[in-house]
Parts: sequence; structure tokens; C-alpha cells
Amino acid sequence: MATHSVDRADDRAADRTVDHSADHPVDHAVVADPPPLPCAHFDAGRCRSCTLLPVPTLRRLDDMQSEIAALLDPHAASHTDVHAAGPADSHAASPTDPHAAGPAYWQSPAYWQPPVRSPEAGFRNKAKMVAGGTAEAPTLGLVDVEGHGIDLSDCPLYPPAIHAALAALPALIRRAQVSPYDVARRRGELKHVLITASPDGELMVRFVLRTARPAPRLQEHIALLTDPVAANGFQVRVVTANIQPEHAAVLEGPDEIHLHGDEALTVRQGRIPLRVRPQSFLQTNTHVASQLYEQVASWVDDCAPAEAAAAEALAATQRDSPFVVWDLFCGVGGFALHCAKPIGDASRKVLGVEVSEQAIDSATRTAQDLGLDVEFTTADAALFATGDEDGGAARDEHAHRPDLLIVNPPRRGLGRDLAAWVEGSRVRDVIYSSCNPTTLAHDLQTMSSYRITAARLLDMFPHTAHAEVVVRLRRG
Repeated sequence: MATHSVDRADDRAADRTVDHSADHPVDHAVVADPPPLPCAHFDAGRCRSCTLLPVPTLRRLDDMQSEIAALLDPHAASHTDVHAAGPADSHAASPTDPHAAGPAYWQSPAYWQPPVRSPEAGFRNKAKMVAGGTAEAPTLGLVDVEGHGIDLSDCPLYPPAIHAALAALPALIRRAQVSPYDVARRRGELKHVLITASPDGELMVRFVLRTARPAPRLQEHIALLTDPVAANGFQVRVVTANIQPEHAAVLEGPDEIHLHGDEALTVRQGRIPLRVRPQSFLQTNTHVASQLYEQVASWVDDCAPAEAAAAEALAATQRDSPFVVWDLFCGVGGFALHCAKPIGDASRKVLGVEVSEQAIDSATRTAQDLGLDVEFTTADAALFATGDEDGGAARDEHAHRPDLLIVNPPRRGLGRDLAAWVEGSRVRDVIYSSCNPTTLAHDLQTMSSYRITAARLLDMFPHTAHAEVVVRLRRG
């Protein structure tokens, strides 16, 4: 695997001072590049997942934002000013906030808001560990090209709760006599261990197995996992076995067997305690995801006429119906729940659409628990919007057409049909959150009537070339 190398002298770059000129109105601050994250596995060449680990963080963010800006600038509104600060904008450069925005802000066009920095270590709320070795001496991490297990249980990206679980798991695997899966020989049972952690130190642990046969043994000896984790001040809330029988590079299968604890793990991101079921999607960086949700909620508030600063602007709209927001690809409801109003407030109607029934059930329960006026429906987002096949039937149950769209598609983007529907719709405002700026730019070529009025880089995947970017679009 190719690696990215830099001169180590750059790692000790001097502090950099924020420009507070009229073009870049932020407070005086000094933003220092943190020292490189120590990682014995990277230094020894055992793991290269963090491909840009040696690159200073501020340089990496500068380079990343410059590359993304080159893709998005052709779609930006002319003479766009940085938007009025919302809750997430409080993370502009500050000498007291180690995760504050860096120099990319003042080197970019005005529509770019300060990037959201991540903690350097302990930020990942999910561990996806490949099982290797033997039942007597298991490893959790990755398997090299020769089939040897490499243990990464002390990876610095994980928080203490995940480290506690990884330390306890080998004893459970040995006692339950669950042999790691040998890809070359097509033998063994344990393929992966997947761990999710909440900010409160609660855990969901999933064993991905070739067959269901080891599940009762894991369940019988589960205290070998739960007790040591509890002794370290954390709690294992959910344990399941996922069955993935195929000899293929597939992380998990469709079937889940409950072994211990609750059905879902509660993970607070932003203001909302999200219910995460075993196969639900969750943003992997809780700190950054919280800023993402708050930023989008702030932009939605800006767009909603019922919350316009000037009362005459509201009167001019002559609205007798709520401001309607659709959240497509809503997952467990992160965006929709942050944008929803309390039950009884008729000024806004929020609808979340997601293909996963499990995720929709979780989102619905969260809304009920919090008393939020938001609906969720199970449908393919593209089919729902375009009115094709079963998605059209689901859409027809919701009479209100959207005033604003939130979209958070997978890496492949919206795709031609959905992007074309958005372009042909009457929707004025779109907020697009993307983990793949290339497909975002491609979708914007189809959505040619829209112009970017604000954008923000979020360092969701530190030490890599991947990033989340969220853009606010308005029909021109």
C-alpha cells in the first residue's frame, strides 16, 4: 500500500496566527499544529489505515479543503459571504479550543465556514476488528497478506471503553473455543468483532460468525466480557452474533442473534440521544458528527420563514401551512430529529426517509421519547422522491411537498435519477452532506440550478484523505 511521507521537521511548525482582516472577520488567535499522534503500528509498518498520520493536521486540512474547493467553486454563488454564525460556528479559531478551525478558513473563498477539527486520538466510536490467530491465541485487528493476525487492540484512535472491551475479548474467545476464520482454508467461525461506544462509555459488541453454532457458547461465557469491562467503569449494553456465511469480503450478514442486554445502544450525538441497533449506520466520529448536526439545524432555521428575524418577512409569505423539510437517507434520524419542533408547534413538518426498517423504528421511538413532531417512513429515498414504484405510494401518504431537502447519501452520491428530480423540483433550499466530494460535485453538475451559499469541511476521518463536507444550496 502506498504511503504518504513528509519531512518530520514540518511536524514542529511554528504556531500560525489567524488573519482577522475585514475579509476574514474572526478574533485574534494562535492555532498550533498538534504533535503527530504516536502509533507503534504505523511506525513498524504493520498498519497503514491512517495513511496521512505523519502529515501535520493543519497542512492536511489546508490541502484537503483546497482540493474540495477546486471541485465545488464552479457551483458557488458569486460574491457569497460567510453565513451568520450558528451553534457550530462557535468553533472558529480559539486559543482555548484544541479542536478549533485551522488556517484553511482564511485561505478559502468566503463561502467556506471554519472547518470542524477532530480530536487527534480516541475519536472513533466504532472498531471493526478482523479476527486472526487461533482460538487459544486470538488477535483482533487485521490479517496480513500471508494470513497472519496482527493485533491492534491498543490502536490510539479508540476511546477507553473500546480498549477495555478489546482487552477482555480474548479470554471470552478462548473459553468459548471460537476459532477465527481462516480465509485461505475456509475454516473457522469468528470473522470480525464490531464494537460501538457511546460517549457515556456504554458498548455494543457484535461477533460476526460463519455459522450460528458458536453463539450459545459465547452467550454462556459472556461474563468474561461484561465483568472486566464493568470493572473498568464501562458497561456492555448490547451483545449480538451476526451470521455471515459467505466466503466473500462482506463485513456482515442479514441475520442477527441477540445474546445479551438491550436491543439498542443509546449514543448521544449533538442534542439527540440516538437509538443505534446492531445494523444501523452511525457517524463514526461523535465529536464531529455533533457539530455536523448542529450546523445543519442552524441552516434549516435560517431557511424557515417562520423563524425569520423580521416579522414582516413572515407576513409577506402569507403561509397557512408548515415549513416542510424532507430528510432523505435519514438513517436513525440524526438530521431530522435535530431539525424537528416539539409536538404542538405547527410551524414545521419534518419527514425522514430511509430504506432500513430497523433504522426507521429506532428513529420513530426516539421522536416519541423526546416529544418531537417528526414522521419517518421506510422507503428507498430515490424512489420515494421521484414517485417510482413502491416509493411513490409511500410518498403519496405524505401530502406536503418539501420546502427544503436534506440529503446524506452513501459514497456513490444521489445518482442521476434523484439529482435530476431535485433539479426539476420546486425546492428552493437543499442541504447536502457528503462523505465523497467527487460524487457531490458530479451531482451538482446535474443540479445546475442550485448554487452553494455556504460550505463546511468536517474532519470526520482524521489522519486520512477522507472528509465530510456539508454544503447549503439555493436555487438560483
